[in-house]
Amino acid sequence: MSVNRPRVISRSTTQPRLAEPRSAQIAMAVVAAGGFVALARILEFDRPPWIDRRIRQFARRSSMDGARLALAPLFPIGLPATYITVAHAMSYWLHRRRKRGGPTIVSAAWLGWLTHRTIKLGYRRERPTRLDVARRTESYPSGHTTGTTALAVTLAEMLRREGIISTKGAAAIALGAPALMGAYRVIADDHWATDVVGGWMLGGAIALACVGASRQREELL
Repeated sequence: MSVNRPRVISRSTTQPRLAEPRSAQIAMAVVAAGGFVALARILEFDRPPWIDRRIRQFARRSSMDGARLALAPLFPIGLPATYITVAHAMSYWLHRRRKRGGPTIVSAAWLGWLTHRTIKLGYRRERPTRLDVARRTESYPSGHTTGTTALAVTLAEMLRREGIISTKGAAAIALGAPALMGAYRVIADDHWATDVVGGWMLGGAIALACVGASRQREELL
């Protein structure tokens, strides 16, 4: 007489559905970080590539004065005191509504600031030369762009995951906020275009790593 034994299911067959997206997000974070490093290696201290010079020439046209004025209010928003405060406020708001994601948003904002400041301690690149400001040599990456990207991408994903905004709304935040901030930093003649690209990649890597780590924590709960 045969005895029916309980079926033993391996751990691999019971992995939550979150495992695959988490792996993809971590992989994309690694790719973005690799792109950031690769770009840093080809940039020279005081000799911007031709694409930077051409974009700067276009951005400094008098026809861009209107855009410069319209985007000027973004400067304080891109400062760490502002976007880190926003991250904590959103974390509190989510907590009050019994939603998850607050700690992840805060982590991304703080890492966006700490990471780019740490990099600038050892990496030197001259900013666009302007007569109205002192010479500065911490151009790469754009800190405003890095912090904004890290926060915007993480915030958009957390709000989407919790069902607060739609996928289209999340895409608008994740793509729109970094794009606007990056455009402003170039039009304001504070950074080269490649500084902004570096900020997008570094901020994106931080956001994807934070989101991937949050998914891993969810799997363990």
